[in-house]
Amino acid sequence: MNSIRGVQRFRFSIISIFMMIVMIPFHALAVTLDYQLYANILANYVHEEKTIRGIKLNVVDYDGLYQESSDPSSGYSKFLTQLSQFDPNSLPSRNEQIAFWINAYNIGAIKMILDHYPVSGIRSRKINFLKNPWRKKILNINGRIYSLGEIEHEILLGKYKEKMIHFGVVCASLSCPDIIKEVYRGENLSSQLERQARRFVNNPAKGLTIDRTNNTVYVSKVFKWDKKNFSRGIEDIIPFILPFVESNQDREYLKTKHYKLDFLDYDWDLNTLKTEKAVLKLR
Repeated sequence: MNSIRGVQRFRFSIISIFMMIVMIPFHALAVTLDYQLYANILANYVHEEKTIRGIKLNVVDYDGLYQESSDPSSGYSKFLTQLSQFDPNSLPSRNEQIAFWINAYNIGAIKMILDHYPVSGIRSRKINFLKNPWRKKILNINGRIYSLGEIEHEILLGKYKEKMIHFGVVCASLSCPDIIKEVYRGENLSSQLERQARRFVNNPAKGLTIDRTNNTVYVSKVFKWDKKNFSRGIEDIIPFILPFVESNQDREYLKTKHYKLDFLDYDWDLNTLKTEKAVLKLR
């Protein structure tokens, strides 16, 4: 009788342990995201302070990264695998989650290029015949495949309502904010985005140009496209960018609002380490 009871207790213990494992939240079993893999990609393939057609920017060595991407054991491949198994809701703070999704957008844009490489830009017909890649499902996160449009508009601008991400997300184009050689992280997110805002706003080929002769202020079209947050033009855009303008004279002029607001041309060509001539051949 005692042996039967012992077997029953043993079975009960096994069942109890199994139930405890089953009841563990999924994110507790999920992989830990190794940002060092992504940091290595940025360190190895992002090149700073280049100039293409008069636009100063950081560029990506897509040729080199394309070679790495074909290796399933590469850091690039391992990072994408980790993303496919990682639950961003497991991150403890709002800033960490926002930083995660900015990084996800940027690696997603890079993946978009590499999946169709070589291309002249993210709006290449090789990616989408209608030149609209934003709805194309591209990045697996926690078992769900997201488009860049979902990440930007539904999550970063929608769920988190964070307008500063306009200075952090990079759509692999010359006129985008610059990709940087560092991972966005929750503890540094505010300072990283503020630094990027200053860099972008004070780049006259990308963020802001003042034509006093014609009494016109030109800003990036990223503000034109975000109709939800910047629908009132001058009333919404200027107060948003004003804190990041370095010139005192420019700040005072912008405060007057006695000017027309217009938008800079947007160059969609690839932010690549390749020469301009090589990029143009791909059109």
